[in-house]
Amino acid sequence: MNGAPQLLSHWWSRPVDEELAWWRDTWEAAVATDEALGTCLVDELRAAAETGGDGLLEEYERLLVGPGQVPCNPYESLWRAGQPRLEQGRLMAAVAGEVTQVYGDLGLRVGEGAHELPDHVAVEWEALAYAVDSGADEQAERLLRDHLAEWMPGFCAAVGAETTHPFYRTLAQITSAWTAALAE
Repeated sequence: MNGAPQLLSHWWSRPVDEELAWWRDTWEAAVATDEALGTCLVDELRAAAETGGDGLLEEYERLLVGPGQVPCNPYESLWRAGQPRLEQGRLMAAVAGEVTQVYGDLGLRVGEGAHELPDHVAVEWEALAYAVDSGADEQAERLLRDHLAEWMPGFCAAVGAETTHPFYRTLAQITSAWTAALAE
């Protein structure tokens, strides 16, 4: 599991200059992770990132932020099936509270000035990376099996279907494959 959650956290973050620099510095580690998980898609992702240029940020905003209708909201609360009827399709549903509890068990909290909700795709992957790095196996297992593995398939399918950019199409494939491999 080493490396995959951190990579996914960064790749699902807003592709601003600081993030893009981090990506450039970690491609080799990403290739090793990709080979270990048996997907062989990182080279394709890297090529899409390097040739995608300015279109990356525009596509991120269109897919995940808005303005207007957002085709692929990046929040677990909006993707989880089987929620109580009053919570279906609402931000900050019970699952957001559940991940917040896991973060608390790890000694983490979403900062007051944070721009994302606790159940944002990048935040959940970042918390999983922290749990793995800290040796907090129980919390890592909860985040992976009870949360990420539950909503990544639907979310990634939607991103793959909606995107017009090869980076996000490939990222959806990698995320889906890595999530399945990690949850085995």
